[in-house]
Amino acid sequence: MNYLLPIISGVLTGLAMPGNLFSFLIWFSVAPFIYSFSKSKGTLERLLKIFLYSYSLMTTTLWWEIPVLSKNIPEVLNTFPGYLGLLSFFLLVFILTLPYYIIWFLGELYFRKSRVVNFKSLLLFSTFSYAAAEMLKEFGDFAFTGGNLSDALYQHIGLLQIVPFTGTIGLTILILIVNSVIAFTPERERIKYAIVLIGVIYLINFTITEKLPLKVMNKNAVKVSVFQTNVPQEVKYSDNTWNSYVEISNYLQENNDKTDLLILPEAVFIKDIRDSDIFKIIQEAIKISNKNWIMGFPTVDYKKRKFYNSAIYFNKNGEIEKIYNKTKLVPFAEVLPYESIFKMFSFFKLVNYYTPGTDYSVLKLNDNKFSVQICFETYFPSISRKFVKNGAEFLVAISNDGWFNNKTALIQHFSKGVFRAIENRRTFIQVSNTGITGIIDKYGRIIETLPIKTYANQNFYVPIEKKETLYTKYADVIIVLIFILSILFSLI
Repeated sequence: MNYLLPIISGVLTGLAMPGNLFSFLIWFSVAPFIYSFSKSKGTLERLLKIFLYSYSLMTTTLWWEIPVLSKNIPEVLNTFPGYLGLLSFFLLVFILTLPYYIIWFLGELYFRKSRVVNFKSLLLFSTFSYAAAEMLKEFGDFAFTGGNLSDALYQHIGLLQIVPFTGTIGLTILILIVNSVIAFTPERERIKYAIVLIGVIYLINFTITEKLPLKVMNKNAVKVSVFQTNVPQEVKYSDNTWNSYVEISNYLQENNDKTDLLILPEAVFIKDIRDSDIFKIIQEAIKISNKNWIMGFPTVDYKKRKFYNSAIYFNKNGEIEKIYNKTKLVPFAEVLPYESIFKMFSFFKLVNYYTPGTDYSVLKLNDNKFSVQICFETYFPSISRKFVKNGAEFLVAISNDGWFNNKTALIQHFSKGVFRAIENRRTFIQVSNTGITGIIDKYGRIIETLPIKTYANQNFYVPIEKKETLYTKYADVIIVLIFILSILFSLI
């Protein structure tokens, strides 16, 4: 039982993640780990419990990656056998556990021989050491914010309203406080405290949700068309680019909706088409449509011999007005980190290894400004925040989620858009080739989504927002404060 509690805790927490089981589990799922960690008798025991908890958490959260790596990608690309994908999944999960070891490090500071342990110090240590781990997940070449405790609350609209002030770490701290109270309260009173605490939280969530204003369209609303292309990956990644064009040609040629902007997904084509006949046909379609377009495909700088995963922004004349190059690339699939160490895993490369972009310029649409980011980037609050600071009045993300057959993966990805919207009080639109394509308002409410794995289009009205939230302005201060408090509560 000594080592079973962290595993049970990790599994229950993973099951609370979007698309898995019940978000309700998050209010007590971390408690067994916190309790077990506090009862550890030494350094190695604490280290092992961190490993067991974080590994079971990430495995349960990301189980949908197993068929992607062992079946879907190998069958389409035919570059590696499925068993290698399966083995690589377990190595990937281990890499994703690394930020959690800061809890162990801080625990060595806290559980020193001279320490006088009490309820208050245990609660503060447990809360802020774990919060520091989630902060670390945003940094480095292996950065990935999936499996954050706050993810479980993406549909708790009332509670989400603290995010514009604190970021998602405010939700994580709330969750950890509840779990810590449950963990360290005497056993005879534990259930009573849990019922009261969780009951009050859900009452607050309901009350705030009901008090939020209804969706109101401001005078400067932008009308946007989205196109979920639903092109199969085996067609997209074939050698013949025309196959991809044929899949979407009817919509592109018949797109006559009176909107300001048409948004297509990431990687509509997997090659740079700018010198092709297809590109000329698309330019003519843009002119006929009389609207600006966004379309994703890789671009190549032949002079510098660099490849980019790009979002191309066209004006009404079919001219390229701006190219945004993805800044946060997917490790192993789009970029090979620490090549001297991980060169053997280069078989995961999907098309090319890309160079990360460095520009966070916003795009202009009539008198308004917006931004576009690509797929994996929605996992990182700093990217949306930089765009808003540069003037973005609504946020757009384009994605290629065709590798994921399971809806859980799609939900977990789309849920990140909820947090990017509420953090910055900006309407957020995601357009994916297979889904989820949808629109989220500035309060984090999912307004509309298209059916997944269908060829579909829709028009959205997008309100324009100009004010910056406290989090948008001072997120860096909040991050530093969390790290300072995590050290402080480990020492005092």
